Amino acid sequence: MPADLLRQIERNFAKADRAAAVTLLLCARSHEGVAGPRLQRCALVASNGSLERLMHYVRMLEVDYRDVIVAAEYDAGNNGELVQVRDLTKPID
Repeated sequence: MPADLLRQIERNFAKADRAAAVTLLLCARSHEGVAGPRLQRCALVASNGSLERLMHYVRMLEVDYRDVIVAAEYDAGNNGELVQVRDLTKPID
């Protein structure tokens, strides 16, 4: 697992939930196979430190990973259209 993901888990998850968060991300799969770092980052960022939400986004990866990318990388702009606000192909600072 990339170091940036471990740092993000450390920063955003309760100590009691960290091991479960790591396990969820290591086991994450998309409909195309094992979820790579970008999809893991997206699920993690979209979860906002909630283990329950992380489970939700990991399950969503199996159905359509694009929904998880949108949840993590995009926000609604002034006129309601989606605007990319982060690029999770790159490590999280």
